[in-house]
Amino acid sequence: MLTEYLLLSIFNKPRLTIDEVCKSIGISTATGYTHRSLGKFPVPMAGHPLTADIRDVAEYLDRLRETSRT
Repeated sequence: MLTEYLLLSIFNKPRLTIDEVCKSIGISTATGYTHRSLGKFPVPMAGHPLTADIRDVAEYLDRLRETSRT
């Protein structure tokens, strides 16, 4: 839940563009588009332009943090 609030404080909106998601998860936008086209992008994206729910981005970052602890 903390991650979600931190992202909201940074971006001040509930949906993030693919550029903002890539910035948040630490990959380049080009890599993000490549992963998306290969079906490997870790956060669900929808719409035109592509956007993601900030809760999904926060959930991915929380999972990533838990994985790094093990």
